[in-house]
Amino acid sequence: MATKYLFSNNATTTLAQSISATATVINVASGDGSLFPSPGSGESFPITLVDSATELKNDICYCTSRSGDQLTVTRGQENTNAVAWA
Repeated sequence: MATKYLFSNNATTTLAQSISATATVINVASGDGSLFPSPGSGESFPITLVDSATELKNDICYCTSRSGDQLTVTRGQENTNAVAWA
């Protein structure tokens, strides 16, 4: 079954806490999770983690589940590398 991609135009937030390069759960700022879709079975949406200081480092992820402000993601998609974020 093909993945159905969901979108939320111009939704932005910040990380609620640091994450390692291997983390698959990301917590976003309190209350901001509702800005993003809630994927069901076979659905996901893309997110991009960006270094706000330089905008030179990024990590494209696919979010496969959202519960409140907690996103479950697959990291390092579309030829990017999963990296640690402060």
